[in-house]
Amino acid sequence: MLAIIASAALAGTGCNTGNQPENKPNIVFILIDDLGWKDVGFMGSQYYETPGIDRLARGGMIFTQAYANASNSAPTRACLLTGQYTPRHGLFTVSNSDRGKAEDRRLIPVINSEEISPDKITINEALKSSGYISAAIGKWHIGLNPIQHSFDIGFDRVDLGYKGGHFNTDGEYLTDRLTDEAIKFIKENNPKVTGKPFFLCLSHHAVHTPIQAKKDISLKYEQKPGDDCHGNSDYAAMIESVDESVARVNQTLDELGLSENSILIFFSDNGGHGTFTCQKPLRGGKGMFYEGGIREPMFVYWPGTVKPGSVCDFPVISTDFYPTFLEIAGAEKPDDYILDGVSILPLIKGGKQVERKSLFWHFPGYLEAYSGLKEDSRDTLFRTRPVSVIRKGDWKLLLFHEEWILDGGRDKLEISNAVELYNLQTDIGERINLSKTEQKVRDELLDELLGWVKETNAPVPEEPNPEYVNLD
Repeated sequence: MLAIIASAALAGTGCNTGNQPENKPNIVFILIDDLGWKDVGFMGSQYYETPGIDRLARGGMIFTQAYANASNSAPTRACLLTGQYTPRHGLFTVSNSDRGKAEDRRLIPVINSEEISPDKITINEALKSSGYISAAIGKWHIGLNPIQHSFDIGFDRVDLGYKGGHFNTDGEYLTDRLTDEAIKFIKENNPKVTGKPFFLCLSHHAVHTPIQAKKDISLKYEQKPGDDCHGNSDYAAMIESVDESVARVNQTLDELGLSENSILIFFSDNGGHGTFTCQKPLRGGKGMFYEGGIREPMFVYWPGTVKPGSVCDFPVISTDFYPTFLEIAGAEKPDDYILDGVSILPLIKGGKQVERKSLFWHFPGYLEAYSGLKEDSRDTLFRTRPVSVIRKGDWKLLLFHEEWILDGGRDKLEISNAVELYNLQTDIGERINLSKTEQKVRDELLDELLGWVKETNAPVPEEPNPEYVNLD
């Protein structure tokens, strides 16, 4: 396995002022890959052990209804960086959109993009106007040439780790290696020395497959009783290594006296992989647009600003981070640039809600099934087929395009399976489809969703697939 490391000249670019200019907060964003909503202690896990993460979560604000913009990795990462919903940047999935067998797909899916186009203004670029030094450390997953691409969109330092699995040839563990690099970046760019605040995006490859863990930690979990939802000792050990990473990064901030002027955000890019974990009472996992595939564990730790032990139940989504970071940094929104999220800084500071009516998702492709959680999907062949989703208040509606386009659209809603409607307040597990009984709510949400699809020019697969074989 080969190291991929590159950096611009960063340290020593300012005088020793002893304080950050204008006291602009440092931003540390820690993104875990495939970590599920229930895969940490502060969200209720009794099997996985995350004492470091739990301490910070309880010392800050826990968000109980935090959403990724997609149910798999690449599109969520693109949404985080651009501040835009998937139809605006064109990354809808990982790699190709025609996953699974051709004879099982009723529509020809929309072609997927695999990198952010140069016209997008990424969050790190937007923060430069406020003097921020930025680093992308860890998984990239949104560029065909990741090193060049990450520099092209303005990161000052890039360290993407290793090609391959979670161990290198010397036995060094990838999670530890990326943590070391993150700590090195913080120390080399201590704002008390450089005079510049920093934006650090630490994106761990863990807990994504391959499921590889330190043996001594795995052995501990082999002796620990699990349940029907959690019990994979190697997966648990990977989570524990992530926990150690988060604790080490925060310890570095504390040792340098940066904690009170640094906001640390913990998040995941999609739901947990259903072969190794599950998110009960949520339905589904990675690759599905039910809650288990898109609802994420999240906390914000910011001593002196965020009240310890606070909880936010207001729904937020990963496109919200871009405008939030701009407000924290005192940076202006880029001219003539659309941002789909809203700043959640008022929530972070104790407010109850922000001005937003609805959240949206759009996925015009196919994701084949995997060995776990098939009972939570609509069928055993795919985790998801083409779908658009809206969440408004307690209500969530999913519009499945195969049935909508090929089975009669609005005229046949009463007899087709094109729409699912759930009340998340009373049915967090999305088991009771109310689309036939709550028609007024259904029609209002459907109209709003279709309006959003039109407004964003979201591409919808409409051409029947000539290779499809109907076995009914």
